[in-house]
Amino acid sequence: MLAAASLVAQLVAGKATRDALFLTHFGLTLLPAAMIAAAFLSALSVLVMSRVLTRWGPARVVPATFALSAALFLVEWSLSLGSERATAIAVYAHTAVFGSAIGSAFWSMVNERFDPHEAKRLVGRITSGGTIGGVVGGLLVWRASAHISVPMMLALLATMSVVGLWGSLRTGRSTRRAKPRRIATGDGFGVLGATPYLRDLAMLVAAGAVVQALLDWLLSAHASHRYGQGQELLGFFAFFNVVVGVLSFAAQAGLTRFVLERRGLAGTIRLQPLAVAAAVALALAFPLFWPVLVLRVVEGVTRSSLYRSAYELLYTPLPAVEKRAAKTLIDVGVDRVGTALGSGALFVVARLAPLELQTRLALLGVLAMTGAAWLVAGRLRKGYVAALASSLKSGAVSLDDDAEDATTRQTLAETTALLERDELLLRIERRASGRADAARRGARGPTPSPDSARAPLGELGILLDPSDEVLARAAALRSGDPAAVKRALAAPLLPTLAPFVVPLLADDAVVRDVVRSLRKAAPRIEGMLLDHLLDPDVDPRVRRRIPRILKVCRTQRAAAGLLSALRDPVFEVRTQIAVALAQLVDEPAIALDRDAVLDAALRELTVGRAGWTRSRDDDAESAEASAPRPDRPTSSRRPDAEAAAVRRGLGHVFGLLGLVLEREPLSIAYRALRSEDAGLRGTAIEYVEVVLPPAVRDALVPLLGDVASAPRKTDRGTEELAAELLRSRGEPSAAPDGRG
Repeated sequence: MLAAASLVAQLVAGKATRDALFLTHFGLTLLPAAMIAAAFLSALSVLVMSRVLTRWGPARVVPATFALSAALFLVEWSLSLGSERATAIAVYAHTAVFGSAIGSAFWSMVNERFDPHEAKRLVGRITSGGTIGGVVGGLLVWRASAHISVPMMLALLATMSVVGLWGSLRTGRSTRRAKPRRIATGDGFGVLGATPYLRDLAMLVAAGAVVQALLDWLLSAHASHRYGQGQELLGFFAFFNVVVGVLSFAAQAGLTRFVLERRGLAGTIRLQPLAVAAAVALALAFPLFWPVLVLRVVEGVTRSSLYRSAYELLYTPLPAVEKRAAKTLIDVGVDRVGTALGSGALFVVARLAPLELQTRLALLGVLAMTGAAWLVAGRLRKGYVAALASSLKSGAVSLDDDAEDATTRQTLAETTALLERDELLLRIERRASGRADAARRGARGPTPSPDSARAPLGELGILLDPSDEVLARAAALRSGDPAAVKRALAAPLLPTLAPFVVPLLADDAVVRDVVRSLRKAAPRIEGMLLDHLLDPDVDPRVRRRIPRILKVCRTQRAAAGLLSALRDPVFEVRTQIAVALAQLVDEPAIALDRDAVLDAALRELTVGRAGWTRSRDDDAESAEASAPRPDRPTSSRRPDAEAAAVRRGLGHVFGLLGLVLEREPLSIAYRALRSEDAGLRGTAIEYVEVVLPPAVRDALVPLLGDVASAPRKTDRGTEELAAELLRSRGEPSAAPDGRG
């Protein structure tokens, strides 16, 4: 904040001194030529600045630039003792080359210091510091203009640069500690040409530069006509900057954060050309000094508060190599090109008379450029989201080795991870089923003979025909004997037998065979499966396994039924539905109702949260955890278990959101929340805040801290991992109370 304050104070005071010196000794006629020459010098200097920033980084370049600027102000002050006309030219060139370059490099330093989410929270404070600096700089010049000459202001500007040097050194040291790695150099023009998002930013800056050039000339023309030359003109410019600074600070403190949260970055930027266009309409109706002054104040206030806060945040998700190479090129080079274009138009306008006609023509140019800026700003949100997603993907390599619970992998619905886990779960389930079969055989005695499957039917021979294969298989399916059930399922399943098979999904001993048999017949019994899934009276164990079968149907009907079933009262059923939908939605012929999915996610974050902590097989564990123990106070709870439940629920929510939003960045964002990299976590939170609708965002973001602060478990045994894997897929574990 101190560095920003000194920077803006110097820029405000320098601009007022520059304009007063030049207009006093050269008049208004040569002002467009001076603006074009300054733009040309800036275009040359920006090439050097871009390469220097890319190679050495803003943490080193910014303090060096402040030091050089302070030295040059002292040289110019010495020159003014002999020739004020030469000093006016030197100061104009100095402020043109260094003013915007220092500002752009300083904001590059801020962008590298903070991640996107942290930057959104803190950049407002830094911008407020700069706004206060603008007020202080304007007040100093305003009061000093009554007591010292214009050239003596150069010594005061040198002092401000020294303060900026100290502040940037402090900020630069913290930046180097936060970003110690060396970044390769890059070509600014190449980066700009290859990135549409940066090209949009460049067009936005160019349009704004044309507007500023036209408005600066208009204000100078009307001010010179009203106040003449010398110290009175300097006092006017100083007072004007004080007013802009005070109003900018008020807007920064009272509006900026609220507008950023409500309208987003692109929406906030679009407010600036809208406000300017409204003020242009007033000035066109009354092309006089005061309407022009109001227009220039509106443009300056909205640019210093709303526009600046949003614009600088647009760079935060970009890689440092692209940011360093392109940002100064855009902020200074493109800005000066826009200034040159506006000044070229002023060459024609300035030769017309009277002043009222000049004003109207310039205002029409301002109106055209604000319209262009409004249109370009409308494309920025898409580019910002894409940059955030790219930033998350580029950091995904560091997440690949992170310990991740199976529920997260499952609910994020990453296809490759699901396939690998299915193979592992198959092996675990085979072992569990083998142990269950052995236990039953030991309890029941010798294994029944193959013909024993017909025994129940034989007992009912009076009523049923033993030669009817369908009835024989139905009797076997109803026998309760796992061996007989498996033999009955060996042949292709007939739709007439499906009602006898679906309830067997609750039988852990035969569930694998049941799932395999039902999947083969699923396209013919799709409606019956959906009826069972949507019936709350059906055993929850059956309902949570039906999505594993329905996902093979690959039809719009199956997807619509699964989507309707997301209202199921059992959390484990809902998670399985989300996994099935994640695989169905990849089919080109299947489309999900976006609003329905977002409503399901919002419902999960509100009324559904109660079910996160009541998983089907955690009841006994929770009872044991809450029981009094000698080594633990009775009133203590299990925060780790509660945090795990929140992570499980949020994993499911992210899986739902991935059905209608870009899945890969969401998956990476959820894993990034558990990363040790604070910058990556901030980027993930910012991505989530940007892509989600307000209602879902407001319900989700407060819970993200539970994921970010959750401890990682790295010492779990294979039995615990196996049990967790089974739970993540909806399989039963050996709960003491016999419930799976």
